[in-house]
Amino acid sequence: MARIHLTLIGGPHEWVRPLFDGTVQPEGVDLVVTRAPPPEAMRRQLSTWEFDVSEMAFGAYLVARAKGADIVAIPAFPMRGFFHTNFACHVDARIKSPGDLTDKRVGIPEYVQSAGLWARGVLQHDFGMDPYQVRWYAERSGAESTGAVLGFLPPEGIAIQQTPGGKSLVSMLAAHELDAALVGRIPQTSAGDGSGSKVQALFPDAIAEGKRFFDQHGYIPANHTYIIRGDLVRRHPSLAANLYHAFRESKAIVQKVLPQNIPSGLVFGAEYLARTREMFGDDPFPYGVAPNRAMLETVVQFSQEQGLIHDRPTIEQLFAAGTAELSGD
Repeated sequence: MARIHLTLIGGPHEWVRPLFDGTVQPEGVDLVVTRAPPPEAMRRQLSTWEFDVSEMAFGAYLVARAKGADIVAIPAFPMRGFFHTNFACHVDARIKSPGDLTDKRVGIPEYVQSAGLWARGVLQHDFGMDPYQVRWYAERSGAESTGAVLGFLPPEGIAIQQTPGGKSLVSMLAAHELDAALVGRIPQTSAGDGSGSKVQALFPDAIAEGKRFFDQHGYIPANHTYIIRGDLVRRHPSLAANLYHAFRESKAIVQKVLPQNIPSGLVFGAEYLARTREMFGDDPFPYGVAPNRAMLETVVQFSQEQGLIHDRPTIEQLFAAGTAELSGD
């Protein structure tokens, strides 16, 4: 039987490197990989649909699917994190807890971004923040915005505007033109240590907050998956499952050698890895639908609540036949 020629675009994340560099080859597939930062990869795919398979944020996937795109997902998840811990605040805004974000100026890269989707949802459900009572500022616009490429408009009642003059979230937060922003984790001692910094983390101890979230919910949120053209899946019924198995094989290779690849600059790297496994288990990054069902149902719920989609699809509708039934790692 002839092999299938497939093109894929995505970021060279740790878990997929053996697949991207050819160490792992999907059964019956000649895979041509284009490496690109995830925002660029997603915008290229959503603008031109030039690739057969692509990395895609959950929010963008759900919006594109709701708009009629003929795509389906594979339950492999290359990126995870406790995204709500990436909020930082200006000390003069006097924000002590997420509830203090009411009527504050809060920056996000863009509304459709899945890290922002997760962060808003967690702050709402776990900490009582009302996203409709926050003044949102988005950094990306036009061709740089996944939402703009999708033709997405925020729901009525959400106060959101672009940062003025293309200003970055980091510079606006430092100047207190924003009260808080989703800018990534900052050192715990970056404020109040005599260095002159007036920016501090919303969650001073991100590890403790991550453990609280995991203990309560049982997963580390994933913000990206992989999508494949629907017509390819229909023409080649075993294709999606073969790709899924290749993603799993790639991750298994990385997991096996992970202890030998801790950067030497992390003096306590081995201890950190042991602590991570103690808190989250031997594999905090499972693939497959079954071990991720609670997480997947939550991200769909958040997407509906935040106005990305109107109707809530079932999890089985989102993933290719032959992968949705698999138990995962």
